[in-house]
Amino acid sequence: MTPMNTVLAAPAAGASFTQGLGAVGLSSLAAAGFIVLIIAIRNKSKYTKKYFNDLRPLAVLAAVTGVLFMIAGGTWRNLAEGVHDTAASALTAPNLIAGVTPAGLALIFFVMSFLPEWERRLPPAIFGLSFGVSCGVAGAYWGILFRVTGAFLEKLA
Repeated sequence: MTPMNTVLAAPAAGASFTQGLGAVGLSSLAAAGFIVLIIAIRNKSKYTKKYFNDLRPLAVLAAVTGVLFMIAGGTWRNLAEGVHDTAASALTAPNLIAGVTPAGLALIFFVMSFLPEWERRLPPAIFGLSFGVSCGVAGAYWGILFRVTGAFLEKLA
């Protein structure tokens, strides 16, 4: 029988019981997400060929990474906003689509991420990352999706 004052498992210093991976931190989780995204875009690993051969999971990974960048803040947020602003400015040029709202932009990024049959791996990754960022800006159901994903990632870190 185990004595009552024995601790069988204790979290690391700074970790709490609500953290899924211990005291990793959002910035470290963002760096890991970025590395996984780069590996998935390159598609040289047998795991990426197995799980990301279809480009829709790659777009989901990019969208989750975009949300993670936004909640991590700092340089990660600047990187995500830069990718989002570049894709948004290309789509919302006055001669292409004028007067697009943030919710409309989130819808456009969703469509561009998941519906076309892309031949290359970079476009769904860029549009997916931009979709994750634009969900936070758009609000409504897009914002709920952003907040639920962000809350899960915050609990994981």
